[in-house]
Amino acid sequence: MCSRHFLYKDIICCGSTYQQEVIPNLPEQQKSWEAIAELAQHILDPVVDHFGKVELTYGFCGHKLGLTILKNDLPGIAPKLDQHAGYELNSKGKRICERGGMACDFMVRDTPSSQVALWIVENCPFDRLYFYGDDRPIHVSHSRTLQKEICWMKQTRFGRRQPRRYTVDGFIQHFIPHSIPEE
Repeated sequence: MCSRHFLYKDIICCGSTYQQEVIPNLPEQQKSWEAIAELAQHILDPVVDHFGKVELTYGFCGHKLGLTILKNDLPGIAPKLDQHAGYELNSKGKRICERGGMACDFMVRDTPSSQVALWIVENCPFDRLYFYGDDRPIHVSHSRTLQKEICWMKQTRFGRRQPRRYTVDGFIQHFIPHSIPEE
């Protein structure tokens, strides 16, 4: 087990491409194993303790899985930025993502993702959080640098996603319902 609620395989073996292709996807770098455990302990366990079971939709993505995803032309991944590769190396011996740390995407059934994201922002030591909408998974990472970067990938009327960056306070203010003063 990498944490109270998660096995390493929960984070390594999730995601639709992994499930369909069954590609070898074990971390080769010890630091990747450690980053998976830190993500589970610092982000996922507290979320489960507060909200209940989570559905992991995308977790660790080693070099071979990343190549398969890119080959299949699946939208929405950015291996050099998204931290799903942990500390893994590409075929040239360079880290796939220079940011370090580890990321996963997940949802909590029957709970709006904005509510989960807001709770994470207020209660967890996160590095980066990407919010895509109440009915979509949240992307969250943990690393030792803890940048606390928040980006709302707001969908435009043309179906594209436009990033809107927030500070922690700005995100909280945007998503906490404003109370109406009584007269």
